[in-house]
Amino acid sequence: MFTNINDFIAWIESQKRTSPKVSLKKMRKYCEIIGNPQQNLRFIHIGGTNGKGSTVSYLKNILRDAGLNVGTFISPYVVCFNERIGYNEEYISDDELLHYGNLLLTYYPKFSEYGLENPTFFEALTLISFLFFASKKDIDVVILEVGLGGLLDSTNIIIPLVSVITNVSYDHMKILGNTLEEIALNKLGIAKTNVPLFTTYDERLANLFIDYTNEKKTPLYFVYPNDIQNIKVSLTETTYTYKDFNYSLQLLGHYQACNSVLSIEVAKYLQKYFPITHDNIVRGLKNTTWPGRIEVLRQEPLMIVDGAHNEGGIESLVSFIKDVNLDKKTRIIFAVSHDKEKDVMIKKLEEVASEMIFTEYHYKRSNRAEELYNLSTHPNKHYILEVKELIEELIDNNDQMMNVFCGSLYFASEVRKILLSQKG
Repeated sequence: MFTNINDFIAWIESQKRTSPKVSLKKMRKYCEIIGNPQQNLRFIHIGGTNGKGSTVSYLKNILRDAGLNVGTFISPYVVCFNERIGYNEEYISDDELLHYGNLLLTYYPKFSEYGLENPTFFEALTLISFLFFASKKDIDVVILEVGLGGLLDSTNIIIPLVSVITNVSYDHMKILGNTLEEIALNKLGIAKTNVPLFTTYDERLANLFIDYTNEKKTPLYFVYPNDIQNIKVSLTETTYTYKDFNYSLQLLGHYQACNSVLSIEVAKYLQKYFPITHDNIVRGLKNTTWPGRIEVLRQEPLMIVDGAHNEGGIESLVSFIKDVNLDKKTRIIFAVSHDKEKDVMIKKLEEVASEMIFTEYHYKRSNRAEELYNLSTHPNKHYILEVKELIEELIDNNDQMMNVFCGSLYFASEVRKILLSQKG
């Protein structure tokens, strides 16, 4: 048993990240042993490559504006470890995380009796979240974000009110497959018979989605980006018109209009379960913030942090940089996990970069800055190992360039902490 939260977090972070899976039989058995806490909860299940976290946040804020009590389960975190499990506006407290972590540990001998290996890191977190949410007697709904893929993800033992796939792009290809179709099929694994599935229309994959859901007897609802009109993106807001209504977002970028419209349609479907009004939707979207997603953290000099960490995310970031139409030149500061498609991301970022700086973050998955530097063909490139010193130098110099830190949510988290401490 743990008495110190830091010791518990260090322990859970040290657990195996993955184990070979051919089914969810093991996860279902874990749940059965701990009393199936998930069975009395109502869920919204959200998968996809990019935009999952933003979509979770939009829906949470819409439901909160309607007066509902909402649990959220996300990954990874940007602000702190506890961010992964939330209830309304609060993260799970240290005491609660310790309590439910220790409670789960009391079941480990039982797991062994049934011949089960100990849960992986993500399985354990999922089980802790189920125990925590089940303890909230006034909870109305849990928005559950898929960890990886869909088909064999630990969260995929639930039967939700509605399923969502935000989009499909290239990421985690060693696990999910090398083609968009293979990745899409894995993500489509969250589709359930008679449970509606909402997704953003993608011409490349539409027939695959239609065929799969027809066979599964899953009602399929496409949300069409072409229905979004008059999108305007600035450094302070994103505005657009959708089905004759105007919307305003604090989250920035064309892709946030798509994520929010997906949330609008899901919220409208959920009106059959909850008293959600159009005003709840408008206010919920407008009130949504999400750390580390094209987040402006400083104006002088201009500092923007984005957790984009795959091809699709970087494309959206590049689109934003072009959209804001600033006279400023753009400096890209890039750090990425070693297992990502870094050469593809670097090439796309070079399209908008006046200068490329490669660096590293303090986590074992970080790619070496020198290797990233060597992958780049940009005429104005550098690599610098110490991020804090780099930020201090950029602030002191204030050369009027737009500084964009990107490539990883781990990196975004580290940069946020430095920049927010500088504000003080």
